[in-house]
Amino acid sequence: MKNYLSLICIIFYLSSFSQKESFNFNKTYSVAQIQEDINYTEKYLTKFHPDPFKYISKDSLHAFILNQKERIDSPLTEMQLRFYVKQIVAKIGCGHSDVAASKKYTKALKKVNRPIIPVNIFITDSSQLFIFNNLSNDSTIKPGDEILSINNHTSKQILNTIYSVYTSDGFNTTYKKQGVNYDWFKYYYSFCYGFKLKYVVKIKHQDNSITNYNLAAISSSYDTLLLPKKDSINYIRKTKTCTYSIIQEDKPIAVIDINKFKGWNWHSFVRKTFKDIKRKKIDNLVIDLRDNGGGQINDGLNLLSYLIDERLTLPFDRKANLMALNPKYKMGLASRVSPFIFFTLMPKWIVNGRLRHYFVTFPKKRNAFKGQVYVLINGKSFSMSSVVATYLKYKANAIIIGEETGGNIAGSNAVLSGHITLPNSKIRVFVPMYHLYYKVNVENKGRGVMPDFPTNYTKDIILKGTDLDLQKVGELVN
Repeated sequence: MKNYLSLICIIFYLSSFSQKESFNFNKTYSVAQIQEDINYTEKYLTKFHPDPFKYISKDSLHAFILNQKERIDSPLTEMQLRFYVKQIVAKIGCGHSDVAASKKYTKALKKVNRPIIPVNIFITDSSQLFIFNNLSNDSTIKPGDEILSINNHTSKQILNTIYSVYTSDGFNTTYKKQGVNYDWFKYYYSFCYGFKLKYVVKIKHQDNSITNYNLAAISSSYDTLLLPKKDSINYIRKTKTCTYSIIQEDKPIAVIDINKFKGWNWHSFVRKTFKDIKRKKIDNLVIDLRDNGGGQINDGLNLLSYLIDERLTLPFDRKANLMALNPKYKMGLASRVSPFIFFTLMPKWIVNGRLRHYFVTFPKKRNAFKGQVYVLINGKSFSMSSVVATYLKYKANAIIIGEETGGNIAGSNAVLSGHITLPNSKIRVFVPMYHLYYKVNVENKGRGVMPDFPTNYTKDIILKGTDLDLQKVGELVN
């Protein structure tokens, strides 16, 4: 009877993670099919990408791909194959290039509960893994405890593996670190090592004692993230993507916190905000770009037009070809016709055999800000955020505070994006069409915008939710 009840419990436990779709996640592809998909990835990634050999030579990329193919000697599932394809794409150093599951896989996944490790973690600058939220039933695991290993993989091995599949601009790592923090770590770990029902986790407690835990997985349907409570802010203006507030009474500081350069009322928000800042005669302004993944180029340039007293241009180009009409490069209708609209309506020249266009904006004189600008950045400041941070640093003498941006300091690949579909697995490889050039006199060393005042978020500071970057602004103003 006891064994019978145990069997029922096991069946019930497994069923909580069962799929409710007819899609077969365990379907495998033969070695020959895998080799064909990888060859297809190399051929069309390098054909369509605007700058595939900026950070790796053609020969080095090809050698890496050959090594990948030699490692594969047995059939793989789609997720397992995607791991290898993501490693290949990550090698070219483009954060706007990435790999997604097939459409059928993605659709079926929405109705599936996956077993995941029951912790949220954060990564310090020293690349240590610490517990942020304990989602297991074992109360002896506390926030701030350090994870030494999971299923016999050390924390260093885990991060190296996860980072190998995470795309970023050039040689940047802060984008990867911030991207897998907190609730995302669980999914990247399982993508790299598989979804398990049990996880053996070695943890170092804050009293330096070490414990090995056998933790049961939790369902992805019940995943939660609990962040530290922040001080309430009295917003003067707020939209879905940005807020405007004023801090400090004696020496007021205006704070524009932008989560994304996007929104129907973007121009109205910016115009009214700078009008209010001018009316109140505020001399110090914070542009908070932390965790801002980018957005619309014109919206970013609109913000800059209130902060930089000169005409701004943002050049972008691509290979002069009919790539937009190639059926192997898949994209929506609006994106497909956009290159022809650019050709008709925007300034254009042939530069080094490439068709170059320019985004242009002019300074807003009436409500322009003339005081000191402070820019807050971190690894998730990406794409248009890095453009704004770069232009403010070199054209407005802004003071940069925080962590190296995830986006490159001198240029990136963006504007429009399409994808190729691998012939057998139907995995999608997303490839941008254009390369952006930032009009600043700075050398591209494959890194992001560096802060003038770096901030070091230690374990205790992260757990408390202390805002070191904004604190630093207060110190500089006072």
